[in-house]
Amino acid sequence: MNITISQKKITNIIVTIALILLIGAGGYYAWTNNLLERFLPKQEIKGMEPALNAVAAFYAPNLDGGYDAWLAQVCAGMSEDGCGLLRNMYGEVVWEAFVNSGARFIQSQAMILEDVETLNNNHHIWKLGVTVIFEDPQGEQKTNQLQTYVQVSFNKENKTWTLERILFDQEIKERYGVDMGAGQ
Repeated sequence: MNITISQKKITNIIVTIALILLIGAGGYYAWTNNLLERFLPKQEIKGMEPALNAVAAFYAPNLDGGYDAWLAQVCAGMSEDGCGLLRNMYGEVVWEAFVNSGARFIQSQAMILEDVETLNNNHHIWKLGVTVIFEDPQGEQKTNQLQTYVQVSFNKENKTWTLERILFDQEIKERYGVDMGAGQ
């Protein structure tokens, strides 16, 4: 019994195998270099409002309400540990900086730009964009746009993300190589 395969059929088989190998190699390269993230839809992060509201409250304090009211507003979207850290470690220093700025803060809004990293304790680091609207000491309304990095944790009971802390500029520079500049 003789099996006859035409030259055209052999060429088609070789081209098909070459294309499969090329697509496989391209897919492997894209996967290992995280190139697929550009083209795949972003997974929506649900329940992030408490953490984002805490950041917004942090950057736009109602100075007339006082320090304790500001802490309560920020801590509403923070974990217990995060609130304790703010209260005991750096809250008063930040509050005094706001008071001494001479500005009157009108509104702030935070939005997630990127889920940067998942830490060993399952906390995440988010890169945020923050818009702050304020009146300067001369009464002129201004808008400040800044970026910051925050550590957040997922509250399984409430199915929401809560703020642990806002990362310090030096920490952001050392960990992510990003110089936040003055005032950010």
